[in-house]
Amino acid sequence: MVRFVANSVLYPLQFCMSYTSVLLTSAVVINTVCFVLSAMTLHELGHIVLGSDAVAFRAAQFYCINPASVFFSAAYSESCYALLAFRGMLLVERNCLTSSAFFFALSGAARSNGLVNIGFLLYRATRDAVEWLLLYYQAKTKISFSSFAQKMCKLAALLLLCVVPLAAFQYHAYSVYCNQLDNYHNLPEHVWQYGIKQRYRMPYMGPSVWCSYWLPLSYSYIQFSHWNVGFLSYYELKQIPNFLLATPMAVLCVWMIVSHLLNHPAHCLYAGLLPKNDATDSEHDCLPTTCFVYVIHTAFLLMFGILCMHVQVLALYFYSYLLASI
Repeated sequence: MVRFVANSVLYPLQFCMSYTSVLLTSAVVINTVCFVLSAMTLHELGHIVLGSDAVAFRAAQFYCINPASVFFSAAYSESCYALLAFRGMLLVERNCLTSSAFFFALSGAARSNGLVNIGFLLYRATRDAVEWLLLYYQAKTKISFSSFAQKMCKLAALLLLCVVPLAAFQYHAYSVYCNQLDNYHNLPEHVWQYGIKQRYRMPYMGPSVWCSYWLPLSYSYIQFSHWNVGFLSYYELKQIPNFLLATPMAVLCVWMIVSHLLNHPAHCLYAGLLPKNDATDSEHDCLPTTCFVYVIHTAFLLMFGILCMHVQVLALYFYSYLLASI
């Protein structure tokens, strides 16, 4: 996308700027456009889920002014991912599961954590199946097992679609770095010179360490060996300032999760799969029961962020995704 815009819309800039500068300008333009579109999509999603245009607009405002918004204009994939993920969630709420799976697949191509978005499809499919069974039980109608099987096959195909981009990239990495028959001496000169300068492992150096793993995933190896990402790997005394920086965001998320559970105990007890019981729901809760799956999504990301990720990611990235959901 960056290269396409740099060579088309921004092509005149190449006569007065270096190509590297044009590429960076292109990245800023693309990310700014994606950021604006993601905020608009989040507002639409909030209007449906929250049932209030005012609250949805406020959530979109928080999303725009959060401290992590700097990442939405820099040359990162956050803006593109946010747009694709929010669009997929919006389409799920509109019951367009096929289209939502397509956007979730693209979000997984933008960032690996897009794989978590599969949960929205699984939850919607589970809820539809329970409603279908309840309708059968109450109406005593016949169940069309062929129709049920078709729905399950469709769901499996959609889930597979969501996994394909990340799996394809991992396969590409395996074919490049684990192939003992190809030395890749035909790499462009600027590529291998840059790799040598940065002390990267190049394809012509032989199979990488992760090639012999039982599940040869390059991304998990890079996260562990280069970024020290792993279970409790970041728990060091020198990281205490970063933990303090992330504490307000974590406390805010925990407060939101606990508040939702306490205000909708019956709904949460049955995972929102049974018909709503108005007698057990608080009318004063700012988050309606329709937010249940988003609350669970927040809880999962929060736990994973605290236990496995760099905690400053919790303090920065989570400001955008979680503050908007709160």
